[in-house]
Amino acid sequence: GPQHPSTHGVLRLILELEGETIADARCGVGYLHTGIEKNMEYRSFTQGVTFATRMDYLSPFFNETAYCMAVERLLGIEDDVPERAQVIRVMMMELNRISSHLVALATGGMELGALTAMEFGFRERELVLDIFEMVSGLRMNSAYVRPGGVAQDLPEGALQDVLDTVALLRTRMKDYDDLCNENPIFKARTVGVGYLDLTGCMALGMTGPVLRSTG
Repeated sequence: GPQHPSTHGVLRLILELEGETIADARCGVGYLHTGIEKNMEYRSFTQGVTFATRMDYLSPFFNETAYCMAVERLLGIEDDVPERAQVIRVMMMELNRISSHLVALATGGMELGALTAMEFGFRERELVLDIFEMVSGLRMNSAYVRPGGVAQDLPEGALQDVLDTVALLRTRMKDYDDLCNENPIFKARTVGVGYLDLTGCMALGMTGPVLRSTG
C-alpha cells in the first residue's frame, strides 16, 4: 500500500544480497546523525538547549526539559527552580504531546491513503503551534526551557488562550474517532502490526505493559 516508512535518514536497512536480489533485510531504527552530542561538548549549558531541542522536532519541549533537568541535577540546583517555571514546562510538554500525536495520526492516515485524517491532524496542530509561537516566539525548536527555569514568563492572556484551545480540541476529537477507530482500512493495516510481547519488552528494557497496536 501507499507507505512512507522513514524520512530524514532515521532508518538503516541492513541488506543481504545475492547478486541483485535482496535475500534478507533487517531494520536499524533510532538514527538521527546530526552530531548533536559532539557539538554540545563545546557549548555552555544554556547553548546546549538549542541542540537538545532539535533531537526530535516533533517533541522539542520534552528534549529541552529532560536536558535542563539533567543540568540542574548536575549543578545541584533542582530545588531552586521556581514552581511556576516547572508548571509552565509541564503545560508546554503536554501541549507538545498533543501536537506530536496529531502528527502521528495525520501522517499515519496519509500513508494509508486517508487524506482527510491528514488535513484534520494538521489543522489542530496549527492551533497548538500558535500557542508555542505566542509563548516562546517560535513554532518549533524554541529553546524555551532553560537550566533553572524557562526563558521568559507567559505573555499576558496566554493562559486563557491555552484554555480556549484545549476546549476547542476536545470538541474535535470525535472527528478522529469517526475517521480512525472503526475505519476498516485503518484496522486492517494496524491491528496486530508491531506486536511486541513481554519477552521482547524486557529485552529492550521496557517495564511497562505489553505493547500491541490496536488501530
